[in-house]
Amino acid sequence: MEQSTNQGTTPNHQALLERIALRTSQIPWQLWAIALIIVSGTVGFTATSMLLRLPKSPQCVRIVWPIASASMRIYCAQIEAEQGTVDNFLRAIKLVEALPDDHPLRHEINRNVEEWAVAILDIAEKKFQQGELEEAIKTARRVPESVQVYQVVEERIEKWRSIWREGEEIFAQVEEELRQSNWNLAFREAVQLLSVPNKYWATTRYDDTVNKIQLAQEESSRLDDAYLTLRRGGIDNWLSAIADAEKIAPESYAYQESQNLIEDAKEKITDHIDELIDDRRWSSLSDVVNKLPDSLALSEEIADWRTIASAGLDAQTGIVDNLEIAILALEEIEEDRPLYQEAQTLISRFKLEIEDVTHLQEARNLASGGSIDDLNAAISAAQMVPSSNPRYGEARQEINQWTTTIQRREDQPILDKARSIASSGSISNLRQAIAQAQMIGSGRTLYDEAQKEINRWRVSIQRQEDQPILNQAIALASGNDYQAAIRAAGQISSGRVLYQDAQSNIRQWQREIRAQQNLQEAYLIAQPQTPQSLISAISVVRQIPSSTDVGTQAKQALDRWGFQLLSMAQRLSNRSLLAEAVKLARAIPRDSAAYGSAQAQITVWNKLLEPPKPEIPPSLAPDNEFVPILDTEGSNNTP
Repeated sequence: MEQSTNQGTTPNHQALLERIALRTSQIPWQLWAIALIIVSGTVGFTATSMLLRLPKSPQCVRIVWPIASASMRIYCAQIEAEQGTVDNFLRAIKLVEALPDDHPLRHEINRNVEEWAVAILDIAEKKFQQGELEEAIKTARRVPESVQVYQVVEERIEKWRSIWREGEEIFAQVEEELRQSNWNLAFREAVQLLSVPNKYWATTRYDDTVNKIQLAQEESSRLDDAYLTLRRGGIDNWLSAIADAEKIAPESYAYQESQNLIEDAKEKITDHIDELIDDRRWSSLSDVVNKLPDSLALSEEIADWRTIASAGLDAQTGIVDNLEIAILALEEIEEDRPLYQEAQTLISRFKLEIEDVTHLQEARNLASGGSIDDLNAAISAAQMVPSSNPRYGEARQEINQWTTTIQRREDQPILDKARSIASSGSISNLRQAIAQAQMIGSGRTLYDEAQKEINRWRVSIQRQEDQPILNQAIALASGNDYQAAIRAAGQISSGRVLYQDAQSNIRQWQREIRAQQNLQEAYLIAQPQTPQSLISAISVVRQIPSSTDVGTQAKQALDRWGFQLLSMAQRLSNRSLLAEAVKLARAIPRDSAAYGSAQAQITVWNKLLEPPKPEIPPSLAPDNEFVPILDTEGSNNTP
């Protein structure tokens, strides 16, 4: 360019240069020094600026691109591309794409352009791997349509979106399992994020998801403990459950469950407070309200409950002045307050209580005289409190107390007289005492006490009447006249105090009679002295209890007949009738004295009844095997 410029110099131009040189020779040297300083400073500043802006070439900054050469464009484009940003790559592409398609360096240009376009896609891919899907898509779509790489841009974007949807679907399933508190299933789903071909989902989102699962497990476990505390009941447990539930953060998967728990606890607390108000337990109400935290968002209700509790405590004193103070306090609860209606109900109640308290105070003043007439007058005054009024229960309590006092004063002399009459203990006096005590009617204060005395005296009468009869029966039985004893004891009828004693003796005497009858029957059966008669006699005599009078005789007969059977069996064995001998000996019962001897004989006879074992000749025995040889007495001989 410099050469072409020199060739184009005209004579006029040459003359102009000479005139400029002449004028500059006339400028003072001081001005030249100043100009030199300015020029050198400018050069230094420019050089420093260009160094700071490296690696840009100073030539690329000053080039007029419409007239720039192809090599300069390629050079400057490469300098731009070395910056490594999307904007730089796009500027580089724009620089070289301005060259014509038939340019000799087009092949090199196209290769560079494709490399830069691929680099833009690589930057977009990096953004995608970092979790910036939309930025990655925007970056990828900045690839110029003119380059070959552009053909895969939409394909790459669709692939990214597909991978992203895969990650979102896995995460959505994890969240669903977390909402269902299925921790193991949630973790199993989260593990699938590791196989998602995206670093963001496989690392950052996976780690975040695992942390969420662990946090949800911990918070759910804490919430389970809170529910257990809630179910234990009681204001302290309800408040403790609320405090635990409030620790669950809003972003937690257990947050909604914690809010449901808090609402359940608030409902229980409110119901409990309503019960306290209904039951007029004002002190308990005050204690509960003072424990309620501000987090329950019940500030208006708490203020009203405090007012109601304070009013209730004033009214509870039963003094007219305090009742009026309570009414004034309740009237401060305005119509727009939550507990306005409850306050109005209590105001109506306390106004009625003022009337009731007046009647009760009058009744108490009358009762202070202490006489029966005073107490009756007090009862009449207290009965003026109707059943629909709040203090009716208190009035009834006073009336019952005064009534009890009156009845006790009226009936105590009657009962004391009856006890005095009964003190002698005679039957006639006891009957008079019973008649005296029966003057105390049912429902009276001393009625139960009088009935206990009457029952005691009746028992004494019956015992005095029936004991001689039972004694006579026992005397007859001691003489073995059991039939007469039974008839005598049978005179004591059911319901009498000695009836059970009489019946117990009768059952014992009946056993004695049956035992005697069985013993006589056994003797008769055994008279033929045959084996069968003895066996039958033994069967009968064994039914006799040993505790009866004939128990000893029965045992002696059993032993005697057992030995007789054993003797008969031995005679059969002597006649070689061993099987019959065994059968007869086995008929001797275990409770017979002959039983042991019979068993020993049965053992001997059974051995004799066993067939002898055949003798095996030694020649038939297997080699190297021991063969027992039986001797004539049936014993084994060792070879």
